[in-house]
Amino acid sequence: MKIYFDGCSWTQGHELQNKEEERYSRLVCNHLSAEESNFGRGGGSNDRIVRRLLTRVNIEDYDLAIIQMTLPARTEFYNDQWIHINPANNFSKWVNGEGGDIRRLGEKFTHHSDFWKYYYMHISNQKYFETKEKIHFHTIKNHCKTKGVPLILCSINRWSKLNFDFMLDTKGLKVHHYGHPTKESHQKFAKMMLDKIQRRMR
Repeated sequence: MKIYFDGCSWTQGHELQNKEEERYSRLVCNHLSAEESNFGRGGGSNDRIVRRLLTRVNIEDYDLAIIQMTLPARTEFYNDQWIHINPANNFSKWVNGEGGDIRRLGEKFTHHSDFWKYYYMHISNQKYFETKEKIHFHTIKNHCKTKGVPLILCSINRWSKLNFDFMLDTKGLKVHHYGHPTKESHQKFAKMMLDKIQRRMR
């Protein structure tokens, strides 16, 4: 059995002491005696997940796909290489007028900072990102379905209105310095995924 995993830093296992052994993808594969293919990328976007799935991967080579969508405000652009744009984890707060200083947003980016500052302050909005997220959601689901590959689709965007298989949420749990899930949280996530897999196999 071969399982395809993709997502952001949560899937990659950032801040774990031994991410190759402690992240949920490894725990799931250990339990199922499966081969792990983990393509999670820190700071990665849903744009990156879909681009990779459609242009760089033959998903039919896998028996199962487990994909973790991330915060929809993230994106990427190409300039001799793919460059990740990750504005902030609290984007939902500043699109809702609840706080967050976006005036300094351009300082976060080394490439085209004026453009990205204008983009996030004047072009994008909550409706825009909710629509993008919906497009990514259905693209991933339909692609796997047409290729005949079972899919577990989850997210870390707890503000999402979409019907994911489940949400990876650290609410009430300890987190690392930069908010990434701990070893114990990865164990919880792995159990959720294994329960979902077992229910589908019945």
